This record gives sequence, C-alpha cells and structure tokens, in this order.
Amino acid sequence: MQSFLTPEADLFSVWHLGIPDVAADRWSLTVGGEVAHRLSLSLDDLRALPQTEITSVHECAGSPLAPSIPQRRVGNVQWGGVLLSDLLRLAEPENEAAYVISAGIDHGVYDSAYHDHYEKDLPLDKAVDGTTLVALTVNGAPLPPRRGGPVRLVVPGYYGTNSTKWLTSLTVSDRRSTGAFTTKYYMDPPADVSSQATPVWELAPNSCLVAPVDEDVAVGKPVEIWGWAWACEPVACVDVSVDGGQTWTSAEVTSRTGHAWQRFTLAWTPSSVGEHILACRATTLSGATQPSTPRRNRIHQRVVFVTQEQP
Repeated sequence: MQSFLTPEADLFSVWHLGIPDVAADRWSLTVGGEVAHRLSLSLDDLRALPQTEITSVHECAGSPLAPSIPQRRVGNVQWGGVLLSDLLRLAEPENEAAYVISAGIDHGVYDSAYHDHYEKDLPLDKAVDGTTLVALTVNGAPLPPRRGGPVRLVVPGYYGTNSTKWLTSLTVSDRRSTGAFTTKYYMDPPADVSSQATPVWELAPNSCLVAPVDEDVAVGKPVEIWGWAWACEPVACVDVSVDGGQTWTSAEVTSRTGHAWQRFTLAWTPSSVGEHILACRATTLSGATQPSTPRRNRIHQRVVFVTQEQP
C-alpha cells in the first residue's frame, strides 16, 4: 500500500472456480450476439490492434455470501490492452443491444454447486465509455495466468468481480446474463420494501489508512496520517478522526488521474499516551460517503498506541 502503483506480485488474487489451464497459442476471443459482424480474434489479432493503457484502482467486492463484511482487498495498477469500445465498433451492436455479457473458461465448484464457466455482464453504456479494456498486460508485463491471462476484461470504476478473467467470449445482448454470478451472487439485497436488489457494479466510496503505525507515534511528535481513497467517481474530500469518529478533520486529497486511487494526508501531533482509534471517511463529488454500519465499504479504523517520546 506504500506506492501509487501496486506491484503485480503484491496485488490480491481471488477466483471462484480455480485457475484453468491456458494455452496462449490457441487462445480465441469471440464477440457475438446482437451484432452485425461476429468477430473471432486470436491473441496475435488483439496485439495487432491499437493498444491503450489505463491506471485504475482494482478492488474486490468481497464474498457474495457475506456482502456486508469489508475485505479491503485493493490495489492500483496499470492495465494495457484493447478498448472494448473499439471491438464493439467493429462488431456493430444492434439497436436493441443493452448489455455485454463476458465469459471465461474457468469452471468448478463454488458454494456447493458446479459452474461450467464464470459469466458476468455490464451495461452497454459502460462497455463503450472509452475505459473498459480487453486487457493483455498489467504494469507493462503480460498478464500471468493467476491474474486472468492471457486475456481478461478490466472495467475501471467497477468492482473486480465484473472484470472477467480468462476471457473467451463477449456477447452483446438486450438483457442481463442469467448466470449464477449475476443473479444469485453479487446482487445486493434491497434497502427497503420499496426498492429492488441491485447489481454489484460501481465502486462505492472507500478509503484505507496506510500510516502511521504504532512504532512511529509518540506524544508531542508530529506525524503524518495518510492513506488512499477511491470510488467510481472522483473523491472530493476525506475526513480523518483520531478519536474513533467522535470528531472529524478534513484531510488534503490529491486530484484523481484516470480511475486511480487518491492520496489523502493530515498532519497530527498526539497529545496523550495510549490507544487512539484512527478512522477515515471518503466522500465523492456527488455526496456519496462511507457508512459506519456494516457494508463492504464501512469506515476504516485502525488502533495506534501513542508512546512517551524518549529524551
């Protein structure tokens, strides 16, 4: 968490159905469904198309079996590949098209049920927004199999569950996927009786404290509280508390580059020895903020012990 770009080796790795055997020399990606021109592209075909690099925060939505428990599996990486909008421009979606369904070759047992492949969907508007990638590289290097290589989908601003790994097909459709990972899993329950379940798509505002840690904090010694904040849209402000959320102070926040996370900082001089509960709370431009109640983006807290500074 110390660096702006997360080394690939340090980025979390999560999968539902295991890592499949991959053969890059025989890889093929199809783009079909409600399109005028069906595409079938080899790995070399994809490499020959114009390439784009996008830096984006990459966050796991957590377990779909426990959606209210924060995981904070997160990093910030540079993806490279072909814009999905470019592929769809070649395929020419029909007028009724509303979604793009992505499928990988991974298969196996999850939640006591066998799934013959992993499948997700996203709105067509998001697919053609000029940021969604059919990715071939991460941090400038070819995607390794554990990262979904040789080809995966990357959807900046959406939770990682939507960035289908080991991507082999994209299907343009007039309706959402009926697969388990879009119907049974990754659908947040309705907030009340008047609302409906919602897809786990856009990143909710979130933040994480990186420093200080215990050994760096002493009475009367200035220290910098800092961390990262992110969301689907830019984060406008981050509030920091040193007393467990009783009082809050606005931190300085860097502006966002692309879909990357944003650094926040606050100077603090502890005035008493003992445990202090630090907390951070991000708020977006539209006013969305982190809750204190159980949610995947619940306010992050950290306990630090302030010591007596040695003479």
